[in-house]
Amino acid sequence: MIKENWVLIYANTELLQAKLAEDVLKQHGIESHILSKPDSAIPSLGRAELYTLPEKAEAAREILKKQGFE
Repeated sequence: MIKENWVLIYANTELLQAKLAEDVLKQHGIESHILSKPDSAIPSLGRAELYTLPEKAEAAREILKKQGFE
């Protein structure tokens, strides 16, 4: 479960891409969490969202951008 006040920093329809982004942030010491939102009709067409603490959000977005996660 996402902790209160966490900020959405990245979303993708591919869960693997969100996991890779989460790993990149972990390597930079930024805690993050994935929330997977499967589509109700076709679960494989859902969306994976990556969240982090508000004070880490800007740095996390910059890191992800530099790594090609946009």
